Amino acid sequence: MDVQQEPGGWERFDHIRSRDAAERIVGVVEHTPLVALVCDDPRIELRAKLENRQVTGAFKARGAWNQIVQLSPSERAAGVVAVSSGNHGKAVAWAARRAGVRATIVMPRDAYPNKIAACREEGATVVLAANREEAEHLCAEAVREGSALVHPYDSERTVEGAGTVGLELLEDWPEVEVVVVPVGGGGLIAGTSLAMRLERGRALHVYGAEPVGAPSLVRGLAAGAPVTLEHITTRVQGLCPPHSGKLNIAICATTLDGVALIEDEAIFAAQERLVREQDEVVEPAGAAAAALVWSGRLPEALFAGRDASSPLRVAVVVSGGNPDPAQLAALRGRA
Repeated sequence: MDVQQEPGGWERFDHIRSRDAAERIVGVVEHTPLVALVCDDPRIELRAKLENRQVTGAFKARGAWNQIVQLSPSERAAGVVAVSSGNHGKAVAWAARRAGVRATIVMPRDAYPNKIAACREEGATVVLAANREEAEHLCAEAVREGSALVHPYDSERTVEGAGTVGLELLEDWPEVEVVVVPVGGGGLIAGTSLAMRLERGRALHVYGAEPVGAPSLVRGLAAGAPVTLEHITTRVQGLCPPHSGKLNIAICATTLDGVALIEDEAIFAAQERLVREQDEVVEPAGAAAAALVWSGRLPEALFAGRDASSPLRVAVVVSGGNPDPAQLAALRGRA
């Protein structure tokens, strides 16, 4: 789980300024709530940053708007393109519509039908590909033909936008000691961890929660570069890109304390708990950070001297709230 942080530190990324992004999203993107969660371990005081309540239902709106609002006149005229299995596509379609920019979203055919429909409802042109590999190829073709790429994670502007999650968390809970973030391509965890390190240095611990069936960040950190996964076995859509981003790996190598690989069963159980105990609309990917804590995967060293009278203050990011409607209905039906 531990990450051996690279020498040189996160300071070399201080040109990625989430403080500037925070100013751009004011009045456009929500400052989402931080709420208490029940934790079975009395040594933990647990709170959740509810990005499932964000505009478009996920944190992706932050990076999408930070991208779209900075387009040049020629880029605006050419329109934008993005690859997505759902939340990023919906966020780009929403931001583009708001800004009056044409958007094309390339999606794998096995994306949740509600997410495909959501992109179209926001006015985007949706192109369906056989799989993620073909989607990346079609997107690259569109870029060669002149469209501006809005990358879901491997982009400074996307990372800047995602970092506003960390800034809000620190604003709402300055005493937080541990922050846990879901991991897909690495945009959210890179942005959040970098923003918090630039604000607080080593005064807190930051961990990632990644599906064991899609360990792209774990392998990327070990290799020091993106590693394309030959086999992806997780059923958690949204946390299974073919590889983590080059920029995201470079940032995380300097900012993270560790990344835990979480089984699908624990992630789906955490989603069910958030739905049943908190009455939140949460997709499986959004529950990965809570799964890490609820399954007892935080390092035991963090609990030295802690008890119910002096608990460890832990925050988890609930990254998205766009589940498959049938899957959500099944969870509620078991309540």
